[in-house]
Amino acid sequence: MSMNLDSRQRAMLAEIGVRVWQPLTNDSPPGAAAQAAPVPTVAAPAPERAAPLPKPSPRPVTPPIAAPLTARNDSQTRPLQALPEGLAEMDWQTLKQAAAGCQACALCDNRSHSVFAEGSPAADGQAVDWLIVGDVPGDAEDASGLPFHGPARQLLVAMLQAMGLPSPGGQALPGGVALVSALKCRGSSQRQTSAEEIAQCQPYLARQIALLRPRVILALGRVAAQAVLQVPGDPAFSEGLPLGKLRGQVHRAHGSAVIVSFHPSFLLRSQADTARAWADLCLGMSQSKAEAD
Repeated sequence: MSMNLDSRQRAMLAEIGVRVWQPLTNDSPPGAAAQAAPVPTVAAPAPERAAPLPKPSPRPVTPPIAAPLTARNDSQTRPLQALPEGLAEMDWQTLKQAAAGCQACALCDNRSHSVFAEGSPAADGQAVDWLIVGDVPGDAEDASGLPFHGPARQLLVAMLQAMGLPSPGGQALPGGVALVSALKCRGSSQRQTSAEEIAQCQPYLARQIALLRPRVILALGRVAAQAVLQVPGDPAFSEGLPLGKLRGQVHRAHGSAVIVSFHPSFLLRSQADTARAWADLCLGMSQSKAEAD
């Protein structure tokens, strides 16, 4: 702040109690320092006692707004419903429409969009090399209608590139990759998906696999593994085997080799397991080569 203050500025500062020191200059007359009187400090007047504020009137109570239809439903009170007839013979588009309107379990109450697939069967009916099955859809997948989204998708694409595979999307060509979701509706935020809900949605996945005819299925996550490997009446899968007991081996289901590994979203939280996930992918690549020979 410049100290070249005029008399008006000095007076204003004096009014608010600021003392200003001004150095002498060559133009100052001799003895000016002795003659210069300090700027007096003006004491601020005592504040008047404020009048008491009136008590606020009670605010009217507004009834809560009803939650939108897409809000999560964390209950399992709604009974299971029958699946659409003829599901095992549907073509790809009919199957997609059936999944979008499915009401077979309570998870449909969570749904904004059915999370069906990225990629579709080849026009000539040839098999796709890799089918990657995702776990329970989250909010991002529900909003986009596509399996895998955000950072988890970025990591998955990086994994595919490291394997020498093309990015998913479009029509599944020989040597290509298709993505599907084990469940077609967003999961609950308060509880794990039940074995009954997995079993109820599994016929959609089974038909997708039949239409894509993949050489290798990569099941990423516990629910994905349970949905792919589900054996009717097998208590081990009804109760849900832990992922660690399903990794590191080649399973057979739906006429395809099945490799189980971690979901990319889990790897983002537990980078220490990345090396084990890569070992699973290497096992899958070896099996893919064996299936092609």
